[in-house]
This record gives sequence, structure tokens and C-alpha cells, in this order.
Amino acid sequence: MRGSQEDDPPREEDVGRIRAVLIMGGVPWQDLDDAVQQVRLKLLERSSAETIDNPAAWTAVVASRIAVDWHRGRRRTEQLRHRIMALRAPGVAETPPDRDRDLALVVAGELDELPADQRQLLVLRFYTDLTVPQIAAVLGVAQGTVKSRLHNAIAQLRVRLSAKGLV
Repeated sequence: MRGSQEDDPPREEDVGRIRAVLIMGGVPWQDLDDAVQQVRLKLLERSSAETIDNPAAWTAVVASRIAVDWHRGRRRTEQLRHRIMALRAPGVAETPPDRDRDLALVVAGELDELPADQRQLLVLRFYTDLTVPQIAAVLGVAQGTVKSRLHNAIAQLRVRLSAKGLV
């Protein structure tokens, strides 16, 4: 990455270095593009706040932290899935969990099953609270494209949740 132009996207050799750090950190191939996008987002956030002295080293550190976060998130998701399965198993004599929490966990699980591009749009819009123009700027696509893709992603998630009788 260029030290004088931090808000430019990473060059191809930098993306290769980022991918290498993520792979060494254990991020699976199917999640690499999402992890590279997270590094880019962190770069955009950081470059607007202050100058980065050594962008290559900074992105390597961020990529390794994202790999660690990926492992933590995966472990947390698995633990939550096991807890949900235990709560829904017959004969369990525990107090029923809050319906909103259950719904949030099921939505998160279905979100994991969506294609990466749809999941990315939903996360940017509803979890990071970015507006359509902000998402369009981050992804480098037209606002109309973001709107139509977001509409399709929401429809796909709705179909998945309807199949489970939740919507």
C-alpha cells in the first residue's frame, strides 16, 4: 500500500500479502474475500483518522487480528448452536430462553448460509449501519446496484426464515 495515498485500495501484491497472512492464520478459502474486505474497511477507517507510517506492516497486523477474530467467532457460533440444540432437545428442563435471542441466533445462522456477496451487503447495511450511498462507495458500485442486490439478499433471507416458520 502506498504511504502517501492511504485511501487508495491496496495494490495487488498487498492483497496477496494480506491473503497470505489470513491463510497462515487459518482463515478458510471461502472466507478469504470477506476477510480481505474487513482489512480494507479497517484501512479506510484508520486512514481517515490518522496517517499510517508503515501500511504494509499495519495491514499484516490487522489481517492477523482478523484471523484470530475469525477463529473466536467460529468457536462462539458453534457454542451457541450447541446451546440452541440443547434447548430444543426434548426433555430439557430449563427455563425457556428469550424469543428475541433465539430469533437473532437463527437469523445469524441463516446469514452464514447465504452467499458471501449477499451476506456482505446485509452485514454492511444492518450490522454496521451503513447507508446505501456509503455501501456503494465502499464496494465501488452504483447505488441502484446496491439497492437491487440488497433487496435480493433480504428476499433470500426471508425465504430461508419462512421455511423454518419464523417469518
